[in-house]
Amino acid sequence: MARILVVDDDQAILKLAERLLTSAGHSVVGAENAVQAMELLNSGHFDLLLSDANMPQYSGFDLIRTVKNNPAFQKMAVAMLTGRKERRDIEQAVKLGVDDYIVKPFDPVLVLQKIEALLEKKPPQSLPEVLFAADAPLAKAKVLSSAQLITASELGVQLRTSLPLKEGEVIELSSDFFTQLGAPVPPLKVTISRSELREGAMSFVIQTIYLGAHESFLKKIRAWIVTHGSSHRAAS
Repeated sequence: MARILVVDDDQAILKLAERLLTSAGHSVVGAENAVQAMELLNSGHFDLLLSDANMPQYSGFDLIRTVKNNPAFQKMAVAMLTGRKERRDIEQAVKLGVDDYIVKPFDPVLVLQKIEALLEKKPPQSLPEVLFAADAPLAKAKVLSSAQLITASELGVQLRTSLPLKEGEVIELSSDFFTQLGAPVPPLKVTISRSELREGAMSFVIQTIYLGAHESFLKKIRAWIVTHGSSHRAAS
């Protein structure tokens, strides 16, 4: 797996490149301009830079010139993915030292073939890592993800999240709604999990029940519903 930085001011191209390269097992980060790209390059490790040519303020040629003049990036493969196909543009890119020049619109299969060929010539660097035993105390961790409350009752909570939680899984939840109630949320058990395509993106609707909820907690929820309206009315 390689860590790839894709730079393009076209969001559609960034999303397409991300889907294409992640489907091949790579880790992809996007940047909308050369300034963002340099900030990312200076703060993390990348095995391949894939840049457009036409961008505001600084072009892809400016970005690659800067990268090629920095010894810290000598082992990183560099390629251009651009709609500029004039001979002078290709010659300029070659003079700057790009490893490949891919013209838009592109064939996804061809792009993947070119990327793999580049990574064979300049293999991804092996970075030091820590391997945890499955039962090691330090291996325990929690994954935090944003979610949207759909409904809340004295039985449990329904929410929408980007994580595909499994039925039977126990989760913890923090929310401004429960903070306003002054009621810490007890652990929640997932009872139903279903996928949903929403605005072109996959999300998951999760139904949960409280585990070990105290009566004082349930009273606060009942009181709020009585004061603000039933579940048939949108909470504001």
